[in-house]
Amino acid sequence: MGASNNLIRLDPNKLAGLELEKFAPYPDETILSGKSEHERWQFDHDELFVGAYQARPAKLVLDGYPYDEFMYLLSGKIEITDQDGNLESFLPGQALVLKKGFTGTFEMIGNVRKIAIVAGEQYSPPT
Repeated sequence: MGASNNLIRLDPNKLAGLELEKFAPYPDETILSGKSEHERWQFDHDELFVGAYQARPAKLVLDGYPYDEFMYLLSGKIEITDQDGNLESFLPGQALVLKKGFTGTFEMIGNVRKIAIVAGEQYSPPT
């Protein structure tokens, strides 16, 4: 659903992972393991992207992540390891912010589904 009267309603079916849209895979050079198969539903986008995201298990290498991204995990598990080897794990019901400039690995374990809010004037979601 879209924005109306400055309100964005997050469709419960989309949050449940129903009827999400497939989008472009991650670049091959960023995939350390797994498959780059993911879907999303964009609730709104201007300078702020709000949406639901779902992905199959994969481990990615990130080098200078270009956005600040808030994530609220609905299912699966996310493990993030920074360039110094510090590991953080996130389970359903937990939230995090991946800061612009992050370098390290981002692993999605199980079928990950999350609410994502991405800020930044350069943000353009994959198509």
